[in-house]
Amino acid sequence: MIDIEKQITHWKKGAEEDWEVAHDLVNQGRIRHGLFFAHLALEKVLKAHFCKYTRDLAPRIHRLPRLAELASLTLDPVQLEILLLMSTFNFEGRYSGI
Repeated sequence: MIDIEKQITHWKKGAEEDWEVAHDLVNQGRIRHGLFFAHLALEKVLKAHFCKYTRDLAPRIHRLPRLAELASLTLDPVQLEILLLMSTFNFEGRYSGI
């Protein structure tokens, strides 16, 4: 049996840690790396919400707009644009220079 509350706590704690790392990296001038960790933090927040909303395990995907959609979040155009933009930092962080 899945312990959903444990999953939610896991994702929320990870999001908080990654947000702190993102903040530290940006303050050190390591912007690309900081934005990658900001993406990770947003991804984990969305996965926590997905678990809470669906009472199921979070999907193993990284596209923020898709995670929001699967979690049945209603986004306005600005929010969607932000998630799309943040998703580019995931790609850039993983495949820099390609």
